Parts: sequence; structure tokens; C-alpha cells
Amino acid sequence: MNLSRWQTYDDSEKRLMLAQIGVMVRNHVMPPRRYTLIHPEAKLSEAEVNSIYRWTHVDRGLPSHSPEE
Repeated sequence: MNLSRWQTYDDSEKRLMLAQIGVMVRNHVMPPRRYTLIHPEAKLSEAEVNSIYRWTHVDRGLPSHSPEE
């Protein structure tokens, strides 16, 4: 994924990438552990994880919900 080319992706590509972002962040795969060991400030809080996850749902046209709901 290249965010500088976001507008060149078709809607199905965008939805797929947003779904992947949501899953990876929610499952704490991103940012990678080896990165946060060097840059601890990059570790996402649960609130940030939930915010990113909700954003990926909204931008895919899905209802927004948090894992707690």
C-alpha cells in the first residue's frame, strides 16, 4: 500500500486495504514489536487501536462499533 497513491486505487482495493489495516492494528501486529522496542512512543494505546479500527470500518462503509460494544 502506498498512501501517496491512495486516489489511484479502486474502491474494492481501498476496502481491502482498510480491512487489513483494521485487523492488523486490532490484533496488535502493527506497529511491529521490533519497531516499538526501538521507538516505544510508537506503541498504540487501546484507545488509539479502537480509533483506527473504527476509522477503517467507517471508511469501508461499515457501521462503526468498538470491540466493547
